Amino acid sequence: MKSFIQTVTMISVIAAVLLTGCKQSMVISKVDYSQSIESVLQPDEDGTVEDPKHGISFNIKPIQYAETQDTSSITTKQVRYIRGQEGYYYITAPDYKNVYVMAPEKGKLVLKETLKITDEGISKPAFNQRMTHIQLLNRSTGEVWQVNAESIKKEESQMAQREVN
Repeated sequence: MKSFIQTVTMISVIAAVLLTGCKQSMVISKVDYSQSIESVLQPDEDGTVEDPKHGISFNIKPIQYAETQDTSSITTKQVRYIRGQEGYYYITAPDYKNVYVMAPEKGKLVLKETLKITDEGISKPAFNQRMTHIQLLNRSTGEVWQVNAESIKKEESQMAQREVN
């Protein structure tokens, strides 16, 4: 009987030590990472853009190279980006043909998707945050696209929709 009590006591002590040593994880769900307005940044001579308001800085050279196959000098004069609800960064610039969807990782942005806008590029891009997607607007033509992390879709213009109705 005495050995049974000692065994139960020993198992209880070991279980208590093991259970108190287990780390509990905390999960916060339904996080919205979106920023309500786009950031417009100018790269320095090395290609670095900094946004102190949102606490991010990165080098535009890899994206410029993807667009122009040239990084001998910084030709991108303005970088436009917005962060969507799921945490991805959407990046483009005037005359770029693509929107680059970047995933944040420890100390870096990793390309998730390259989304083709047009073969000619857009001269005056602007991003807007919408409830279900990111909106890309060409301010010079009024063209509008719905953008998400996997795809881009051109919207029918408001004028064309009114003519149909």
